[in-house]
Amino acid sequence: MKSRQWSAAWLAATAALCSVDVSAAQAAPAAGQQTPAEVGFHAPVEQRARQLAASGQPLNLLVASQLARALELSKQEPEATAPRQSDIWLDEAIRIGSDQPIIARAAVSRCIERGACDIAAAVDTLRTHEVDDLVAQLLLWRMAVTKEDDAATALAWTRVTHATRYVDEYAQALALLDRSTRGMQIPLPESDLNGGSDQGRLTMLFSWAAAFSMPVFSDVYRQCGKAVRVEHRQGCGQLLAVMGNSTSAVVVGLGSTMMQSYVVDAIERRRWQDRRQELAWVSEKTAALMTPGADGKSAADMNEYLRWIGEAGELGALQKLLVANSIALQPPAGWQPTKLY
Repeated sequence: MKSRQWSAAWLAATAALCSVDVSAAQAAPAAGQQTPAEVGFHAPVEQRARQLAASGQPLNLLVASQLARALELSKQEPEATAPRQSDIWLDEAIRIGSDQPIIARAAVSRCIERGACDIAAAVDTLRTHEVDDLVAQLLLWRMAVTKEDDAATALAWTRVTHATRYVDEYAQALALLDRSTRGMQIPLPESDLNGGSDQGRLTMLFSWAAAFSMPVFSDVYRQCGKAVRVEHRQGCGQLLAVMGNSTSAVVVGLGSTMMQSYVVDAIERRRWQDRRQELAWVSEKTAALMTPGADGKSAADMNEYLRWIGEAGELGALQKLLVANSIALQPPAGWQPTKLY
């Protein structure tokens, strides 16, 4: 969606945070030394991560782990035999906070990726308190697939198809990271982005939030694409409808598009076409509002936009942005998008 494309454009600027401006440097740094640009990025992020971890609160530890992981990746250090700081803080967050869904999802994701699966409390949280969440159930299904447990996989897929809501992890992560990093100053080279003193932090939030998001597209396409098995078709239709009615712009796009090949009723098919059309309208209009003008500024207040994401999800925030700029939420009759979404 355009909002994610906007985020990607901002993310491109983050390369400057971890690169060396040879033309501006009078001498190359000695081996093991950081450039001023790297210090300007690493120091405030590391300081905030340690402050958050010192609180001992589960959500703060989770954010500290993500910030530490971003530093580890940007420093491009070789894999160490000792546990990384990001892993230590994530371990502690999972140990004391697996009753919180966002931490439980992180625990299951780590199990899938690294095989660290002693996470009974996290699994119990997702199976019981988050039984209606599609993302949580897809995670548990993928974990069962990874373990090659056919019976558990079949049961997990049944739970997936019975889910009734889609948690927008990306929006939740943005809101959490925004609250946890306010006041943190990350400088950006003026030549890369013109903005206020908070611009560097805002830029990085979108990159950090992506680490919390589970990519569901491959799973959905694998199970519910054109080669869908007959016994999965009804369940796939149910989960795609949940996706199409979610608050994530990207997920709405996928769900509403795929639903058009599942419904047989003409009225229902038109409803999903309209849903896709509305998304295209919102995406195009908000992209224009977020595009910087000649003065380097856009019509969107990013601090306000982030607050809206926390309140209403990604799609809801985009709609609030239209309302704030006196733009209709529905396209006029006969309007066609400049591209398909």
